[in-house]
Amino acid sequence: MGCGFCEAALSNSVGTLVVDCVVKPVGRQLDYVRRFHVNVEKLREKKRELADKREDLLHEIEDAKNRLLLIQNDVQNMKSREDETLSDMGTLEEEIQLNKRCLNLCPNWSWRYQLSKKAMKKIQDISELLAKFGQLGPVGYPAPTAHPTIDFLCSKEFVSSKSSETAFYQIIEALKDENINMIGLWGMGGVGKTTLAREVGSQAQKLNLFDKVVITTVSQKPNLESIQDQIAQYIGFDMKNKQGRRSEQELWLRLKNEPRILIILDDIWESINLKEKIGIPIGDDHKGCKVLLTTRRQQVCRAMDCQNVVQLGCLDDDEAWTLFEKKAGLDGFSDDSIKTPAKKIVKKCGGLPIAIVPLASALKGKTHHEWQAAWRRLKDRRLTEIEDVNEENAYVCLEASFDYLKNMETRTCFLLCSLFPEDDEIYVENLVGYAWGLELYKGMDSIKDVRSEVLASIEILKNSSLLLDCGERHVKMHDVVRQFALWIASSRKISFGTVETLPMDESFKHYTAISFEIYQMDELPKGVVFPNLKFLLHVSDCFMETSSEFFEGMKALQVCALNHKLISLAAFQFHMNLRTLCLIDCQLSDISKLGKLKTLHILSLSQSDITELPTEAGDLENLRLLDLSYCYRLRRITPNLIRRLSNLEELYLHGCRSLKWATENSTKRESYSSLSELNLLPKLVVISLDISSKHLPDGFVFRRLWSFDFCIGIKREPRYQKRVLETCPISRSLRIDKSVDACKQLFEDVESLQLNKVEGHQNLIPSLDLGFSKLTSLDLRLCHSMQCLIDASKQQVPITTLSDLRKLSLSKMFDLEEMCNVPQPQGFLQKLEEVIVSDCREMQVLFPIAELRSIEQEGPSRHLSLQSLKIVEIERCKNLEYIFPMSVANSLGQLHTLKIKSCRMIGRHNPRLTKVEKCDNLKHLFPLSGANTLRQLHTLKIKSCSQLEDIIQDRQLAYKCLLQSLREVSLIDLPQLKKTDMNGILLTQSSLQKLKFGWYRYCCLDRRICVRAHSSSSKKPNAPNLQILKINRCFGMEEIIQHSQVSIINFQCLTEVQVTECNNLKFLFPTCVVGNLGQLQTLKIESCSQLQDIIQGPEVFISMAQGLARLNAVELSNLPQLKGGDRNDVVLTSPSLHSLSVRDCPQLTPFIVSTNIQELYFWGVTEKKQISNVTVPECRGGTSISNFEELFEYSGYNLSRLSVLGLYRLTELRVIWSGPIQVEHFQNLSALTVLNCRRLRYIFSATIARNLPRLLSLYIRDCEELEQIIEKDQTPSQHHLQPTCFPDLSSITIRNCENLKCLFPITLADGGLPKLKILQLSWVFEGDESNVSKDEEKVIHLPRFFSIELYRIPNLVSFRPVGYHFVFPSLTDLQVKGCPNITTRFSVDSEKSVHARTQESQSVDEIIVEESATAQETAWPIGSHIKWRK
Repeated sequence: MGCGFCEAALSNSVGTLVVDCVVKPVGRQLDYVRRFHVNVEKLREKKRELADKREDLLHEIEDAKNRLLLIQNDVQNMKSREDETLSDMGTLEEEIQLNKRCLNLCPNWSWRYQLSKKAMKKIQDISELLAKFGQLGPVGYPAPTAHPTIDFLCSKEFVSSKSSETAFYQIIEALKDENINMIGLWGMGGVGKTTLAREVGSQAQKLNLFDKVVITTVSQKPNLESIQDQIAQYIGFDMKNKQGRRSEQELWLRLKNEPRILIILDDIWESINLKEKIGIPIGDDHKGCKVLLTTRRQQVCRAMDCQNVVQLGCLDDDEAWTLFEKKAGLDGFSDDSIKTPAKKIVKKCGGLPIAIVPLASALKGKTHHEWQAAWRRLKDRRLTEIEDVNEENAYVCLEASFDYLKNMETRTCFLLCSLFPEDDEIYVENLVGYAWGLELYKGMDSIKDVRSEVLASIEILKNSSLLLDCGERHVKMHDVVRQFALWIASSRKISFGTVETLPMDESFKHYTAISFEIYQMDELPKGVVFPNLKFLLHVSDCFMETSSEFFEGMKALQVCALNHKLISLAAFQFHMNLRTLCLIDCQLSDISKLGKLKTLHILSLSQSDITELPTEAGDLENLRLLDLSYCYRLRRITPNLIRRLSNLEELYLHGCRSLKWATENSTKRESYSSLSELNLLPKLVVISLDISSKHLPDGFVFRRLWSFDFCIGIKREPRYQKRVLETCPISRSLRIDKSVDACKQLFEDVESLQLNKVEGHQNLIPSLDLGFSKLTSLDLRLCHSMQCLIDASKQQVPITTLSDLRKLSLSKMFDLEEMCNVPQPQGFLQKLEEVIVSDCREMQVLFPIAELRSIEQEGPSRHLSLQSLKIVEIERCKNLEYIFPMSVANSLGQLHTLKIKSCRMIGRHNPRLTKVEKCDNLKHLFPLSGANTLRQLHTLKIKSCSQLEDIIQDRQLAYKCLLQSLREVSLIDLPQLKKTDMNGILLTQSSLQKLKFGWYRYCCLDRRICVRAHSSSSKKPNAPNLQILKINRCFGMEEIIQHSQVSIINFQCLTEVQVTECNNLKFLFPTCVVGNLGQLQTLKIESCSQLQDIIQGPEVFISMAQGLARLNAVELSNLPQLKGGDRNDVVLTSPSLHSLSVRDCPQLTPFIVSTNIQELYFWGVTEKKQISNVTVPECRGGTSISNFEELFEYSGYNLSRLSVLGLYRLTELRVIWSGPIQVEHFQNLSALTVLNCRRLRYIFSATIARNLPRLLSLYIRDCEELEQIIEKDQTPSQHHLQPTCFPDLSSITIRNCENLKCLFPITLADGGLPKLKILQLSWVFEGDESNVSKDEEKVIHLPRFFSIELYRIPNLVSFRPVGYHFVFPSLTDLQVKGCPNITTRFSVDSEKSVHARTQESQSVDEIIVEESATAQETAWPIGSHIKWRK
């Protein structure tokens, strides 16, 4: 049979050869057979060569992608051809291996001929492919969206340049380097460092380099507390507590809890110790914290030890011209008479954006004569007094921009802005008051007109790039522009300037406008003389006493603006020219002297401590504006005072929550002003007011006003931020509770309207007003009788009705059925952006279905358009069935957020969605007709919809195409959701970054997440961009990833995994997937009762830890079956692991922790589990934890990086440290917490206690057998501890430790705790009283203490031993309560220092004599309750 097969093969071979020989040379055909083995080997060599080239190309592609480049098409095609060729090679090699011999006896000549021929053809193809490699150009090219010509990296402010792009990528690469923690970005002022730093922060977060990015401005005169506050705000930390202000150490500890944080310190001028001055942990203190600083001075980078220093240079000539062209509105068709001087001007700017942009903006639209004049001005300038030649160029160009300001008023506004502190956000309304006071705009007879002029000037300055817009009527001045403004004022003798040092230079005596920027002083100087001074500004952060003598030499003063001052109004009574007086947040005395300031036109006492506006204020007959906003203590304005202010135009009383008004029913009507006085002021056009409904007189109606902000019966939300507290809200806002009658004349002009509990109106329009055509925000709450917003059944409404409405909120409108009961007006809701609806139980349809116009009207009818709609949130509308009619689906292009909760009847709605919750009748989310509009959907959250079966109605649709932008999915408690949807949505989206699911009654994932791909799909299901995976309460799940499916899953971007309450889960990942978890940083597993291993497999090698190279934090909680051993040690010994928490895992010991661990927490190990065979603590790069009786019991322990140790509910723990511990292995420990360790007798061994130089915080509670903090040293030669045992310890708290005998030896109090500030404890110092003289006290000063609390210690007899006298000069808080047996007497002397003495028992007479001898002290009786604050 075998020979027959050979004969047939030979016959076939001969036949083939004969055919080929008819048309081809015989020799070449025989060569195929003869050179078969040579051809095969040559093919394999070519394959290896091609594979090497492919590997090189893949590396180049990856590098290009990392640099945010797009891949060239020919490179993509080359890669595809390589893949195809190598795939074909695999098929060819299989043929060679399977058919190499015929029955192992005779060759198959026909097969050899054909395969050899195929091999030669493939060799030729590969050779051609390899030749094309050399012809490839650059692999990548800049993406148009990532690298625009001018708007760099999505920032409209940033200027793209070679220098900026290079700097950007250098910084990003440095941020990726684990060995770099401090990066310096330096360059001249105005070159764009701040904007680049902000863009780096934004992109770094998008690239998942950091979890949080913080930015704060340091400036030339850093306010360290303000910097700390800004950093703390980003991380949700309050620098203030009940004791006062938190320390740098506390901020340092809090920042260490942030696993990955970037802190950008902008505009540093001098070197700062970040740890000691601010509290920023970097380097070995916290590898996850990195700092990017910007500065003008390269030496600052060197002084602050920046490991990577990046310079940001100016634009080159071409880039500068491109920027100038854009800002000046030039193009290729512009006249040469303009382009010629323009290019000369650009050259003069020296490539500095801060010079180019303002000058180009100023020249935009000018004639060629003006361009020529601008060039002449620039080229003739000589500014040799400026040291930095580049900044000289900037000042020259800014000067030209300044000169192009046409009127002096705008220039003066510009110079006034320069007097505000650096980086201050300037409130435009302040400038209005200053301009009026300086009579800046001549011929203006009303503040409203002056405001209009100031706003026009501000717009000019913003358009010229001399001011930056901060929003909400705030502007900001770039620091370089501010310096220029001060320079221009000095060089042109304009006499505007800032006082930065004392004593002042003589030249200031001639100034007309001065700003004080002296922060380190207790009061303003006395005896200064400014005979020409018209404008005085002092903005400070702390209260300062101000003497009347300071103002005596300022007889010409017209405007005075101060804040945070202790000041008497008598200081201004002789200033006959004073027109504007602003005393913000001041403590005022002699308030009755107000009547003497008869020249005042504007008076602001906002946020001051006044309780009454006295009668004398009515003498201010010239007063135009009175601002008493946020005077929380103001209770009374004397009767008939307001009516006497006949010239008053604007009155601000908002935020005066205690102010009372007279009514007809008042029992003390004569004691208060009445609202009716307001209508008696003929010029009053602006009012802001908070008032109770009961203070409205019967029949009172406000007359029409130009601007108003009323809260009637509604409390204004408390405001604390500076920007919100700044006053003068120029708006038309009404917030009314119950009765609207007093405001009916204001409805025609109202822009923002909130109505609460308004009864008796079935509709809003026309019942309250015919059109509300100016209304932009409408908020209706508890207006029970209202059935619709617009009722046009009986009266036609204007076509402009609600045409400007942008925000609509409806809450608890129980009778509301619809918005409009007839065809809507033509402009109805055309500008609506946000809709929030809750508890409207009768509403069935949110947006009306009817057409816009009735059939009887002329012209074609049009459907409702919601083209501006962005946000819709609906909650607890139990009868709501529809949100959008199908006719509006095509107009919802702007909609990005749709949240629905507890709407049980809802059946369908438009396909743009964010969140749906508790909609029990919902069976599918998106109808088939709307599914194609899901391409922009980023977030999908669905929870507790018991009937939901499908996400998209037709499950055959290709989800990947429809949901191509989906980034976050959360599916919770959806028992009927079909598996098809789960597969398509969860695992086929390459864009998916965050996935969370759980609470399933039945596991609908075939007991695993990973499932097979759809039969119609050629792509494998994977999640290459998945970053967060959360699985919660999937009780039936047995596997997360099925072992056979590992090859089709890609978790290369996964950074966080959380698994909770999956009781059938026995392991997390199979061994083979560990190598695919290189980006995993956080792992949390909780309450999985059957989990035995984190990594499961037949054998786990230590090399597997390399696959977890970025694992930073691990939390293991309530895992009763989790076992110690190699499989789990792979996770716990990851070199990158910094934080480990183990809670209620009784089977885990022994286990090994990484020597790099920084935070270690053990909870609730209740079982005694001694492992006798564990004798080597240093194992595989980690430290072994073998039991929880003696935690650290071996000399080989090395936890030198450990900074935080927490021990909780370790009921068997007897000793924390025992044996000959190498003390340097714990020298970085900064915080120790011991809670409910009932068998523990002492905390520190004597050896360890001497060597904890960085311990900051000690917290001990509920340790019932604890007797000592430090074990008594048994070594005879060392009876006491070294005097500097805890040099950094600042806080000690000990609670409920009934057997504790003492805290520390008395010798430790005398210099051994130099930084201790907070003491909250039971018993204190124990000493050897035999060494203390009975006749004299030993005085010990403790200068750092600021808080002592002794609470409920009935057995406490002495706070300190007899014969010792403690002095606490800095103590600010002393509390003693529940200590009836204490014999220590506390007192406070005249210097506010607290004393504590305990002496032998004395008679009452002796105590009285002693207290009379120290009459300068305030003493508390022994054993009394004390609550004292300095």
